[in-house]
Amino acid sequence: MKILLLSPHYDDAPLSLGQSMLNGVLSRHSVTVGVLFAKTNWTQWVHPTRGRWPLVSALRCAEELRTALNFRYRLKLAPFEEAILRTGELNVESYLNQAFEPSTSPELPALARRIENWSRDFDLTISPMGLGFHIDHSLTAAAATSLADRVPIAFYEDRPYASWCTSEEIAAIAQHLGAKLNRRGASPPITELKHGKIWYPSQFDQFFTGTAAADVEQRQVEHLWSAEGGLGEGALDML
Repeated sequence: MKILLLSPHYDDAPLSLGQSMLNGVLSRHSVTVGVLFAKTNWTQWVHPTRGRWPLVSALRCAEELRTALNFRYRLKLAPFEEAILRTGELNVESYLNQAFEPSTSPELPALARRIENWSRDFDLTISPMGLGFHIDHSLTAAAATSLADRVPIAFYEDRPYASWCTSEEIAAIAQHLGAKLNRRGASPPITELKHGKIWYPSQFDQFFTGTAAADVEQRQVEHLWSAEGGLGEGALDML
């Protein structure tokens, strides 16, 4: 089966489903990661001025290509600007925003069109749920949800945010996506091997390394969600 993983930013897909790609349900299929907000000016090394986006985007893409080689997935890029680049805002509340309403965003229609065009070449498209309320993740989830009546869509739990969400919080996000969603395991317990293959030195600070260690220690499992009776659930049943 040909599977498209929607990754809002350069690191989201392997962080969220890397174990599944190594030795879980995704390991048996052809996986392509589609990075949507591929224009970025954010690293932990330099101040994110707008003029730095070409250099930073090239650096982030190089990190993604190395990680793609480690996990054996293909890569697609879309030219949308990530939140910090398009807004110029650096305060955390500007991009981790629970009150953000994707339907009011001018980016949503173009994002949905891009996802629909990409999805024509795949049997299943898997979107982030929007855990953590990053506005780019919320936009991606909303765009994918809008296509679910004609595109097989499933959802993954966004890591590292999923690492500190309770089961109740994850269920609430699932309910917010509209249809009744069912959860299923997508991997064995997360191991150090997964995190050893993830390579994003420009991004990984103590938050990322700490949650990665906690995932291993707590034997966390990656999960997928799909709408009951929907096209995505039918596709997941064939994995």
